Amino acid sequence: MGLLAGGRGGGVCDEPKIPGAITVAAADSRDRQRADLVADGHNDAAQLQEAMARLGKNGGVVRLLPGHYRLDSAGSHVDVPSGTTLDGGGAAVLECLVSGQQGALRFTDVHDVVVRGVRFTSTGDDKAAMFAMMNVGTGKSRDVTVRDCRFSGFRNYALRMNMPGTGFRFIHNHLEEMGRVGKGGSAINGARMIDSLIGWNTVRRCGVDAGDWAIYVSGGGARNLQIVGNTIRDCAAGIKDLGDGSDRKILIARNVIEGITRGRSIALGGCRDVMVTGNMITMGNGGAGIGTETSVHHVVISNNIIDMNGRGRQGGSGIGIASDDSSFVTINGNQVFGGHPDSVCLHVATVRHGVISNNLLRVSKGRVNGGDVGGCGIRIGRPSTPHDWHLLVSGNRIHSPITRNVGIHLVAGGTDSVKSHVQLLHNTVDGFQFAISLDRQVGGRYSDVTIRGNTSTRSPLVAKQSRADRRVVIQGNSEPVR
Repeated sequence: MGLLAGGRGGGVCDEPKIPGAITVAAADSRDRQRADLVADGHNDAAQLQEAMARLGKNGGVVRLLPGHYRLDSAGSHVDVPSGTTLDGGGAAVLECLVSGQQGALRFTDVHDVVVRGVRFTSTGDDKAAMFAMMNVGTGKSRDVTVRDCRFSGFRNYALRMNMPGTGFRFIHNHLEEMGRVGKGGSAINGARMIDSLIGWNTVRRCGVDAGDWAIYVSGGGARNLQIVGNTIRDCAAGIKDLGDGSDRKILIARNVIEGITRGRSIALGGCRDVMVTGNMITMGNGGAGIGTETSVHHVVISNNIIDMNGRGRQGGSGIGIASDDSSFVTINGNQVFGGHPDSVCLHVATVRHGVISNNLLRVSKGRVNGGDVGGCGIRIGRPSTPHDWHLLVSGNRIHSPITRNVGIHLVAGGTDSVKSHVQLLHNTVDGFQFAISLDRQVGGRYSDVTIRGNTSTRSPLVAKQSRADRRVVIQGNSEPVR
């Protein structure tokens, strides 16, 4: 695995031709005479490490000429030092051929590092490397940028955040056919990223199971993280932030997510101070829209477009807050269309202190078990939820092409369960069997509910009223003359 001849004089150059830059050629590179170092095609990690060492303590640029660089021996990886730019020019291919390898490139408490224009590949089977890159050390890495790279064939992440990092930027990369072997294979890992950005990447055909995410922020500790402008197509699941309660100030914005087949397009849990806005989602068969897996707090879901495309999970939802103890959730200005015939456009199960306003919802229709079925617009609550709500539902427009199901469906369930402090104001409901239904299951009842200024164009306004309720005000609404 030694160095082959290189440089204009036919031998290995001891110093770079340009101060602060080293040029490396692969064994199959053309114009190898231009290089300061030439790899021999057998465990080329040694040559790459040598090139970085030659830069010295002040760092510089390692340029890789077009060609294939092999990392094929156990323990072969490259430690990227501070101040180093690794530039593959878009045509240098780093072949990661060690089964289960955790990080062909590693960042250990480094700063001011750039990796750009490198193509990382592995075998794509059960002998593939685990991660292309990994951040290790004691959590002191900062200002690391990975951009304009391509990744394919790994069993899991392009970048694994094994330790916290500050100022990481994973941008303008292309990932394809990642995590296609068994379960648990995600593409991009944003765990423990602080003041960081995952932006404008393209992720295609990654993952095989509902737990295989295109972008996965897990384990807690992420703060001030932006996930913006990414395009995700035909993956098992989309973007997930599942923390331990310490994830804060997360922005998920302007992403395009199409054809999710197993899990949610965007999932949240164990986080607070999160904004999900301006995303465009077109669901695939078996997928779901935006939802929670554990409790969330101080979350805004706004101005997203979710086209369920007549697909998705049976009984699923375009937007769903289904975890107990979530609080201070605002769902505003979203557009949700279609879905499975018995799906729900917007489902809020257990939120305390929330706003659902100015959303445009259109349910789909179809036949299930031989009968005509239409979806539900907004469903609030589920059986056995213990809390009062403190919810404002205002200014929503909800349409159904069939007179089935309910536009706004409230569910109070459980012995002595009292759902209270709900305002349904100035909503417009078109179609459905009933515009609004106050459903009671297993002894549930309502108190302090105001239904005012709503309009139903084709169906009775309120169904299932009960004398057991307290302080339910229904006034100033408009409904068809019966």
